[in-house]
Amino acid sequence: MRVWVDSSIVPAAESGNVVAEVVGWESPEEIVIIGAHLDSWDLGTGAIDDGAGVGITMAALELIKEAGLAPRRTIRLVLWGAEEVGLLGASAYRDRHAADLDQHVIGSESDFGGGRVWKVTAASQSEAGDALFAHIARLLAPIGIAPGRSDQPGGGPDMYPLIAAGVPSLRLHQDGRDYFDLHHTADDTVDKLDARSLDQNVAAFAVFAWLVADSDVSFRAESE
Repeated sequence: MRVWVDSSIVPAAESGNVVAEVVGWESPEEIVIIGAHLDSWDLGTGAIDDGAGVGITMAALELIKEAGLAPRRTIRLVLWGAEEVGLLGASAYRDRHAADLDQHVIGSESDFGGGRVWKVTAASQSEAGDALFAHIARLLAPIGIAPGRSDQPGGGPDMYPLIAAGVPSLRLHQDGRDYFDLHHTADDTVDKLDARSLDQNVAAFAVFAWLVADSDVSFRAESE
């Protein structure tokens, strides 16, 4: 067996998060998060990890904005920086918003390539949250997304610091059967993406973000 190891040490550099919003008209301080991470591994182009997620979540927010819809709460798109080197952008976001994390209603990240979404789960802790999740699942069923139930938080790696701080999460589970054949390799290129699958992801994120943002439902335990 022959092993080729190609590595190098590069100096530290400044990164950053990119944030865009559709501001809520009634409760703008209440935040529904969608997003992805900006950086990629150096072998490939980052199309799968995580250019697909960036495109999906940007397009979902654009759909809502271009439709002229005004949600009751704010929908915030966060494109996190420096995910690959330790969730640094996500941790910085958590620290910057430490005082208002209780106003973060729920969040979800797209960070598993561009495969079709086949299941949706949420770690809701309230009856109202359960009911809204069931409504979201019913609307997603016609595009091939089945409801699931998980008491375990999920929603993407950059959500982990927020989840640890108590922010609820929802996960749109993608078909990732070939994900780790491409992930962090030179094969992570745009030709691996399928336009119809990306469209289905965009629709799912738009439905989730809009329905939660245009509600007054909490997914937190009733005592919170």
